[in-house]
Amino acid sequence: MSEPVSVMIVDDHEMVRKGAKGYLEAQSDIVVVAEAASGEEAVTLVREWIPDVVLMDLVMPGMDGVEATRRVKDLSPRTQIIVLTSYHQDEFIFPALQAGAISYLLKDVKAHDLVDAIHRAARGEATLHPRVASRVIKQF
Repeated sequence: MSEPVSVMIVDDHEMVRKGAKGYLEAQSDIVVVAEAASGEEAVTLVREWIPDVVLMDLVMPGMDGVEATRRVKDLSPRTQIIVLTSYHQDEFIFPALQAGAISYLLKDVKAHDLVDAIHRAARGEATLHPRVASRVIKQF
């Protein structure tokens, strides 16, 4: 059996972090190694944990998720970033993907689809929410 996927959850809302953590920790092949309430905290914790995957919110006080994504990828290029947000407008999508996020999901994602996206990201495969995928396709 392979090693479990290590995940860090970054969101300024404690209930979002706790809810995601509770579900993910029930999976035998995922381990939540850290939680961060801000972009700054995420960058600090990535140095310590070097997780396989980071679930990154975009809109947070202080350092936003785009800048945190950029800094996490600079610190740990092997760490894959999944944006998990409520925003699907171009001004959020494209900067996040350009900063290095491999996947972009909306918070209405089904729990089992989030688990699938985590496994895919750990393998270097992208997952885009259908509304986001249509925005990306229209852009090109």
